[in-house]
Amino acid sequence: MTPRMDESDLIKQINLLKRKLAREQGGREHAEQLLESKARELYQLNQKLTDALASLKNHEVQLIQQEKLASIGLLAAGVAHEINTPAGYVVSNLNTLNNYIESIEQCHQTLDNQEQFKRSQYHNLIEEHDLNFILEDMPALISTTLKGMQKITSIVGDLKAYSREGSEEFDYVCVDELLIETLNLTANQLKYHVVVETDFNCPNDFYADATKLSQVFLNLIINAGQAIKEKGRLIIRSKEFAQHIEISFEDDGSGMDKATALKLFDPFFTTKPVGVGTGIGLYICNDIVKKHQGEIKVHSEIGRGSTFIVVLPKCEPQES
Repeated sequence: MTPRMDESDLIKQINLLKRKLAREQGGREHAEQLLESKARELYQLNQKLTDALASLKNHEVQLIQQEKLASIGLLAAGVAHEINTPAGYVVSNLNTLNNYIESIEQCHQTLDNQEQFKRSQYHNLIEEHDLNFILEDMPALISTTLKGMQKITSIVGDLKAYSREGSEEFDYVCVDELLIETLNLTANQLKYHVVVETDFNCPNDFYADATKLSQVFLNLIINAGQAIKEKGRLIIRSKEFAQHIEISFEDDGSGMDKATALKLFDPFFTTKPVGVGTGIGLYICNDIVKKHQGEIKVHSEIGRGSTFIVVLPKCEPQES
C-alpha cells in the first residue's frame, strides 16, 4: 500500500514542478530568441554575400573589359596600319577615276561642238584623251577600290566584334572562323617576325560565347608573338573529337620552366617587363575557358617554345 503524501509534501512537489516548468519555459523562450537572432544574422549575412557576389561579378566584367581594351590598345597601331594601306590605294584610285572622268568629259564636249565629225578625227580624239586605256583600266580600278573598302570593313567589323561589351551570349559559332577573324586583327602584330601556319579542322558549329573565346585566342596569339624575340613560327591547329574540341597554339619562342608554368594563371603574375603585361590576361583566359567547362593545358621548355592547348567540351544549350 502506497504511503499517503501529506499536504506539505504535496505542496513541495507542486512547487518543484512549477519551478521545473518555469525553467523549461524560460529555456524554450531563450532558445526561440536565440534561434530568431541567428536566423536574422544568417539573413543579413546572406544579404551581404549576395551583394558581395554581385559586386564581384561587376568587377569581373570590368576587369575583363579592361584587359580587352588593353589588348585593343596593343593592336591599335597595327590595325591603323592595316586600314591605312587599303585606304591609301582607295584614295589613289578615286583620284585616278576623277582624272578619267575629266578626260571623258573633255572628249564629250569636243564631240558635242562638232556637227560633222570624220572617222579619222574621232580616232585622233580617242588617242588624244587615251580613252581606250581609260575604258580598259576603269573596271580594274573599281574592283581594287571595292576590295580595299571590303578589307577596311572586315578589319573594323572584326575589331568591333572583339571589343563589344555585354553579358554572356552563348550561341552556335564556327571556331575556325573565330580563329581567322582573330588572326586578321593580329596580322600586323606578327607579320614582320612570325610565320603563322594554320591547320583548322573544326568546320562544325560549336555552342559557345564567341566574344569571350575571341579574347582567349587573341591573348594566346599575342603572347606567342611576344615570346618570339626575333624570327619564329606559330602553328595554330583546331581539331574536333567526339565529345570535345581542341585548339592549340604552338610557338618556338623562349619557353619557360615548370615553376613559371604553374603560376601562369595566377592573377597579376607576369613574366613581361613593366608596362607590357597586366598579369591578368591568362587569368581571365583561364576563367573564360572554365566557364565553358573546359581547361587550358600548357607544355613548355626553355629555349624550345610553348604550346597552349584549349580543350572545350561539346555542350548544348540548357532548356529554360
